[in-house]
Amino acid sequence: MYSIAYIIPYFGKFPKYMKLWLMSAGCNPTVDFLVFTDDKTEYDYPENVKVTYMTFDDMKKKAQAIFDFKIFLEKPYKLCDFKPAYGEIFADELKGYDFWGHCDVDLIWGNIRKFYTDEVLGNYERIGFNGHSNLYKNTPEVNARYRHISKKFENYIEVYSTDKGYAFDEPYMQSIYKELGVPVYMGIDFANLAKYDYSFNLSWQTEEEQYKNKHQIFTWQDGTLLRRYVHQGKLYSEEMLYLHYWCRPTTIKVKHYDKSKMLTIYPDVTTDKPYEITADFVLKKSRQNKAVYYAKSIWANRKKLTLKRIIFNIKGMFGYKTKEYVYKPKEQ
Repeated sequence: MYSIAYIIPYFGKFPKYMKLWLMSAGCNPTVDFLVFTDDKTEYDYPENVKVTYMTFDDMKKKAQAIFDFKIFLEKPYKLCDFKPAYGEIFADELKGYDFWGHCDVDLIWGNIRKFYTDEVLGNYERIGFNGHSNLYKNTPEVNARYRHISKKFENYIEVYSTDKGYAFDEPYMQSIYKELGVPVYMGIDFANLAKYDYSFNLSWQTEEEQYKNKHQIFTWQDGTLLRRYVHQGKLYSEEMLYLHYWCRPTTIKVKHYDKSKMLTIYPDVTTDKPYEITADFVLKKSRQNKAVYYAKSIWANRKKLTLKRIIFNIKGMFGYKTKEYVYKPKEQ
């Protein structure tokens, strides 16, 4: 079995999803999660979640150490662009692992090994194309691939020398791998909730599978994440790798963080209240009032609102169902 370690630098207070993330990470005991943070809140960390306390200044020094030019890393959010460099930045911590990855903590894991099998890991050097979860083969060649210089798009020196956010971990890395002709695992085995829809709509779905988006909720229990959807009056279940909340104004109503208790996840609530999952239940819970959803979303993000962000999100509200999201990328 290939060994896997996720690298998670996080500075500032962990989000409200942290207990869910930890519980679901703990249900994947053969995968290690290496957390680097300055948040010393007491959590019940599973054995496979290994925490190192450090300051953001320490993180900046650690990142700067591998570059011969001055990097710009003034705010934790800029770390998104540095994710592809974690293989080099955290080289000492990753010794002995076959694969390393980066992931977000506003998600709940399903069974990682069921999707990232040895067959998948043995055939690809990069697994995944979204920043909320990527894996890379832990070799010097692969770890340095982000340093590829292209004439078609900005390179890592330009990206790491400015405060502008480039999403270097997503489209830029895709472009690098495509230009180099290196295959990438592009399976749509995750649930990425579209943050602009008042119902539960998943981005990165094929045209053929859009019917699943009409009425769906999710359940999680003992490390198994299920998409529960209704089609033509019948209830269906589909196992997923993870559910990414993606900035939705979710209310967490979990009284006991017990992996044996089923969690029910619907717009926009996550609860351990016991429910019988039926087609009628999914039809009832899969949508909420549109005005209520957008009011909650604005309130939840009120401290982040700027004119630029407002314009960006208005465009997103009207454009999230375009081909950018309704699309299953082919292997590059």
